[in-house]
Amino acid sequence: MNPHIAIAGGGASGLLLATALIDAGAAVTIVEPRETLGAGVAYSTACPLHLLNAPASNMSAIHGEPTHLLRWLAERGENSDGTRFIQRSLYGIYLRSLADDTARTAGSRLRHVRSTVSDVVLTEDGVLVDAGSETFAADALIVAVGNAEPAPWPRVDADALGSHRYFQSAWADGAMVPRDPAETVVVLGTGLTAIDAVLGLRDNGHAGPIVMVSRRGLLPHEHRVFDSPPPAAPEAANVRDLIKALRLEARRPSSTRGWRGAIDALRAQTNARWTSLELDDQRRFVRHVLPYWNVHRHRAAPQVAKAVTELIAAGTLRMVTGRTGEIRVTPEALHVSVRRTGQTETDVIAAGRVINCSGPENDVTKLPNPLIRRLLERGYLVAHPLQIGAVVDLDGALVAADGTPSRRLYAIGPVRFGTLIETTAIPEIREQAQSLAVTLTETATLKEASG
Repeated sequence: MNPHIAIAGGGASGLLLATALIDAGAAVTIVEPRETLGAGVAYSTACPLHLLNAPASNMSAIHGEPTHLLRWLAERGENSDGTRFIQRSLYGIYLRSLADDTARTAGSRLRHVRSTVSDVVLTEDGVLVDAGSETFAADALIVAVGNAEPAPWPRVDADALGSHRYFQSAWADGAMVPRDPAETVVVLGTGLTAIDAVLGLRDNGHAGPIVMVSRRGLLPHEHRVFDSPPPAAPEAANVRDLIKALRLEARRPSSTRGWRGAIDALRAQTNARWTSLELDDQRRFVRHVLPYWNVHRHRAAPQVAKAVTELIAAGTLRMVTGRTGEIRVTPEALHVSVRRTGQTETDVIAAGRVINCSGPENDVTKLPNPLIRRLLERGYLVAHPLQIGAVVDLDGALVAADGTPSRRLYAIGPVRFGTLIETTAIPEIREQAQSLAVTLTETATLKEASG
């Protein structure tokens, strides 16, 4: 008998897994409060300036069909050039189309419960899933909750938090819709989400100054596409040797691709190299290297990089490297205190709005998600020692507090962060989906779990 799999979350991760499971013959119940499946937060934006951070040729949602997205674009009469960086809204339509196709293929084998999983209990022959509006049994539950909101920004006073000027996330309602087109906006962070906020503000008519603040002042680099990347230093035995090899490759006079090509060539090996490191080496990487790795690895589309460069050159967007102090509200504005790096004095920026774009909270012990909290309480899930993501095994099974990998509870996507270092982008998620679908539909695996 084919298994019945429950998926907590119906964004891109949940949809890709559901599609792979349906293709493998399983029955699937997705618990997702949104009306439509697939888009999630990442691909629900309507802003035409928000583009994918990777070319279309890399963004097929289907394992083993690298041209699936390109064929879909061609069928719609869209430009199907694989080097094109398409709008995220268009990619969201693509995922919703995939959801429709999957539903037609599945028939009664796919069910969408518009709710949120609040609890799960292990039973003798599976799991009992509490989805709020109903409780149902399944053979396994997959945690596919996607990226969390940013961690709360420190030293924001309660009145500021409760004001209409402070936004905990760039995706909060109204965050990118200025009340006054000329108001000063402070964006906390300088990563890809911060760039989304800047472009979203401009698209919504904002014309005033924007100040981006972060401790290191690192902007994502521009993504460039090459026919084939150079070798990825297979002889490097550790992160230090690897970084040295990448630097040498980037500096070679004959290298036309530089560090971008070298980084891209490393991608298929990154997780294997990460898992081979000792915990102390991983900790050093997260503390000292990860911010620099991210701006090189997770790059912006060329059009996006060009737009940001032009805004900086025009003086309407400026970067401040430093630490914020107190953020407090006044009748006219939010006052953001900033101590620039290398200075002892504190500046105060009067902002019409402040948007927290510091990136997702990765410490699972701090997430408000009710399912994550219950899994932690029951000992079904444990936080990674680096306070990023959860501990999972190579199949994505949650490792319980007693150190035993589950055969009923799994994770896909960002929840695997920590155990993996590459786990948030579509290419990695589609591979996880395919592998997990095989694992979950193998009769021997389920028999072992029942025994």
